[in-house]
Amino acid sequence: MYSEILPALRCPSCHSHLQPEVGQRAADGEILDAILDCGQCDRSYPVREGIADFLGTPQPTTPAQRVNEWPLTAWGYERVWRPFSLTLLSQSPFPYRLELPLIARLVQPTRGGLFLDIACSNGLYARALTRAMGAASGHVAALDHALPMLRDAQQRARAARLRISFVRASAQSLPFASASMSGATIGGSLNEIGDLDQCLREASRVLVPNGRFVAMVLTTARTSVGRLIQRAFEPGGVVFFSLDILLAAFARHGLPVVERESRGIVVFTQSTKAL
Repeated sequence: MYSEILPALRCPSCHSHLQPEVGQRAADGEILDAILDCGQCDRSYPVREGIADFLGTPQPTTPAQRVNEWPLTAWGYERVWRPFSLTLLSQSPFPYRLELPLIARLVQPTRGGLFLDIACSNGLYARALTRAMGAASGHVAALDHALPMLRDAQQRARAARLRISFVRASAQSLPFASASMSGATIGGSLNEIGDLDQCLREASRVLVPNGRFVAMVLTTARTSVGRLIQRAFEPGGVVFFSLDILLAAFARHGLPVVERESRGIVVFTQSTKAL
């Protein structure tokens, strides 16, 4: 975690300011050990090995979320599945060299400010935003509930010499101040996030007016066989939304979609928070 994110951090319980007691730092200024104290409700949250932890003991609620807690999943997700997943799901070539510039264009991190990658997994979008930010004055935070994912994401960021703050927290209870983020992203995790409305409510809350929310989401299949296969994943906590339901949910929380791109069941949306 880096100092750039400290002013935006809030207690997820009472939303009050947090007072950091910083211990060890790395040579590049990364905060490795600290305690984040809430003077309002007397809660405290540790920063261990550079990751701020607002969750404590893992409490995943679905099989899909529990799988993400496995170290093997964290090791294999971006190494094995993610590089080819969108090509497979969209049934057309869609490598990183097409996906990541699209995400950067939709978010526009060159505007500067703070940006948040929600349910970041191995930090793919967080790294892309940090690289695309260039010389702009800004910083990216990456958030996930799974500590193994965050550790792998942190290792990747450090290896690439990218300054990214990693936070373990729930997407439905973001530990950030209202109107603190210039932009936010969420990848396919939106399909297994659980409470969609609360996730979108929180994303809208932390965005500044006109802030951008960019999502990559998997929608319902167009064939009966495809929909039957998708329904088989629902007991595990993976839900495929119809595009109409998604657009309505975004609009309901002040995030009307102003641009979208579809490739098969893979849909990218860019919402702008209403004033």
